[in-house]
Amino acid sequence: MMVHDFAASFDAEKVFRLLGAREGRRVSASSRRRVHNLSQDMDALVDPRLSYRTLTLAGVNQGGIELEDGTCFKSPKLARAMASADRVCCFVATLGPELEMKVHRLMQLRRHADACVLDALGSMSAESIVEQFYQRMAQRLAKENRGVTLRFSPGYCDWPLAQQQPLFALFANQAPLRVELNQSCLMSPRKSVSGLFGIVPGGVACADPSYNPCTMCAKRDCIARRSR
Repeated sequence: MMVHDFAASFDAEKVFRLLGAREGRRVSASSRRRVHNLSQDMDALVDPRLSYRTLTLAGVNQGGIELEDGTCFKSPKLARAMASADRVCCFVATLGPELEMKVHRLMQLRRHADACVLDALGSMSAESIVEQFYQRMAQRLAKENRGVTLRFSPGYCDWPLAQQQPLFALFANQAPLRVELNQSCLMSPRKSVSGLFGIVPGGVACADPSYNPCTMCAKRDCIARRSR
């Protein structure tokens, strides 16, 4: 299923952190102006789209999970997060190619600072689109007394980036999303996000909120660190 109705929003403080600002440090007025000015162009530069599928979770073992169609994802941490789930929602989202093209033009004009800021705005906006979808699904499922797990993307935690291939294969017969994988399993357009989350019967209380792999990770300054 394809979803289009998203707001191109972003968290300004996360943008500053992505640009190298240290948490708790004051950001200069000129940097804030640059982010504000470039953010005015975002609506014209993005065409947010997200495609998703919900499949039955056929099996979970210590090394990973298996879906109803035989697709397997290898990740012990993902398997632990899905232990109580009975279904899995897989997704691929993108902002489209225009923002990336604009960043390239700015680099050609040697407006490097503007290019870096716009690139960071794109990264945060792509993440925001997925978060909007995730929260909508959580609210809808809560009405059915179902909960959701944390969401995961290939390349994070112990889920290999190469697992983009079986994830994308799930969408081979869906409406075209205009997102492709290269030989390194990186997505094009770059401002795209893929991943999945589990759907748990019995509500949020059954989704094992105590398990969060971020709490066991030594990378304390990670911008993607989750506090749930």
